[in-house]
Amino acid sequence: MANKLRKKFIGIASFAVFLVLLIILGVVNVVTATDIYAEVYSILDFIGENDGVMPDYKSTKKDNYDFFISEEARYENRYFTIFLDQDEGVTSMYMENIAAVSEEDAIELADAIVKLYDVKKKGGLFKEYGSITKNSLIYTYKVVENEDNCFIVFLDATQRLRSIHNMFIFSLYIGLISMLLFILILVLLSSRVIRPMVLNNEKQKEFITNAGHELKTPIAIISANTEVIEMTTGKNEWTESTMNQVKRLSGLINDLITLARMDEASDMVLENVDYSKEAHEVADSFESLAKADNKILESSIDDDIIVKAEKKSLHTLINILMDNAVKYCDDGGKVTISLSKKNKQSILLVSNSYKDGANADYSRFFDRFYREDESHNSAKKGYGIGLSMAKGIVDVFGGKISVSYSDGVILFTVII
Repeated sequence: MANKLRKKFIGIASFAVFLVLLIILGVVNVVTATDIYAEVYSILDFIGENDGVMPDYKSTKKDNYDFFISEEARYENRYFTIFLDQDEGVTSMYMENIAAVSEEDAIELADAIVKLYDVKKKGGLFKEYGSITKNSLIYTYKVVENEDNCFIVFLDATQRLRSIHNMFIFSLYIGLISMLLFILILVLLSSRVIRPMVLNNEKQKEFITNAGHELKTPIAIISANTEVIEMTTGKNEWTESTMNQVKRLSGLINDLITLARMDEASDMVLENVDYSKEAHEVADSFESLAKADNKILESSIDDDIIVKAEKKSLHTLINILMDNAVKYCDDGGKVTISLSKKNKQSILLVSNSYKDGANADYSRFFDRFYREDESHNSAKKGYGIGLSMAKGIVDVFGGKISVSYSDGVILFTVII
């Protein structure tokens, strides 16, 4: 129990931190990349609006741009401009602010952009942004077409765009290291965090077990005294009622003790058990009870289905589901049990007709002490712990149990 709770706590906490880191680092990377691209495109716009050449600082209009314009701006930004004619091709170029690109490379880059946009077919150049790589350097470009001329501005954005990649890699390392450190801290401190819950759970189980054993003595005395009274004065409705309540109380105490010990999976030894045989035995034991209540019991159990389980607990599981089905089945209704194997999983289906089950809260059926009839005045006797025990048994076996309702039928499905 403590191990399971500890692993669950570590898993949930780790996922929460992973989600937070993913959101924070993701937002930081997106904002950084957006700002860098905005700056790059703003520089291209600035050059494009000044006819392909960055103007002198004194004559520069400094409004509505996403980059800082200073006297050094024309020297800090490495760019070149290729002027084009639709018919003649490259007419001139501005190469004063670039050193890593030759005229031949510049023309080659311009031709690549022209071919990309297929100037001849489209009848002219279009205002577009993009990026292209040459000699391991990244150039962003803007294609400008106006009444006077057409040109392409290329900006060396290598360092800016690589900083986005570096930021991403850095974020991955930071995120990974943060997660590993957090998981390490969780592993070291998780025992302390869940210790109060574990102690509280152990005290509860200890209390239930001790109280159950203590209650067995007075119940045994009441039962013995009632038997003596019956021997002396004979049976009557009062002694029969007392004995019935003693049996109910004894059953409740045994169920509570079993439920309290259910989480101790380490005490249960799983082995190969004949599932088919146990299902047949339980189904046969309920056949006479179903007939007595004017209910139809149908079974379809495949033979030789073997599962990894504990024999007594597996028998109890089937018994709980069958008891629940017969108990809550409509008068004159039908109870069915089927067992089959699909791939490597065994599937147990137990259903019963129940016309009033449409409004039941099926999400709570496996809660301890939950009963659909919350007034506890139902003629159908029970304490609402049977299905909780069934779920506990299935969990120990490493299986799944679920309940559904359709067309007036409640269906319990157990997959092991």
